Amino acid sequence: MTDEFEKALQRALRPHGPPEDLSARVLARLDASEMSPARAARGDSLPHRVFRSRWLPAALAACLVACIGLVQFRQHALEAARANQARAQLLQALSIASDNVNIVRAAVAREENPDS
Repeated sequence: MTDEFEKALQRALRPHGPPEDLSARVLARLDASEMSPARAARGDSLPHRVFRSRWLPAALAACLVACIGLVQFRQHALEAARANQARAQLLQALSIASDNVNIVRAAVAREENPDS
């Protein structure tokens, strides 16, 4: 059963040469697709058609939106870094103030209770 399948597969996948009229068909399509002189004089070249395309403004708008988004994201990241730095400084200041309050509290307690 597998030998029959392999033989059928080999027959189906046997290489075939190109059709005899392939080169004539390719040349005919190349001749047909060349730009006519009237179209070339009118300026219907590829760059001109791209600028008239509706996709170019959409692509430019998408790039503009992406640039604005990246700038906003970077600004947000910088503000978040500044906020974290300010938070760390505040916590350090509160820690120092707490230590100073504890020192003053201990001094006041000693003044009030000189016996202990």
